[in-house]
Amino acid sequence: MKKWLIIYDIKNEKRLGKVAKIINEYGERVQKSVFECEFNDKVLQRIRIRINKILEKEDYIVYFNICQTDWQKRIKYGPKVNADIEEKSFYII
Repeated sequence: MKKWLIIYDIKNEKRLGKVAKIINEYGERVQKSVFECEFNDKVLQRIRIRINKILEKEDYIVYFNICQTDWQKRIKYGPKVNADIEEKSFYII
């Protein structure tokens, strides 16, 4: 399974809702237009086919494949972050 960060900018609210609903089936929404997902290449292909049927010229979506090493380096802050994440004494930026 690969880790994915998916971001998008959809100009129309109806299309935006449809795209978000599809991605939400496969991952976790971490911001309004950002999802963290985990799936294989076959699933990515299915998602892209479904979403491409919805997108218009003014819309875009980006799929970032993040390696396991870098995925584990991500640091989350805010009230929705789990309390069990340990605080590091250093950060790699």
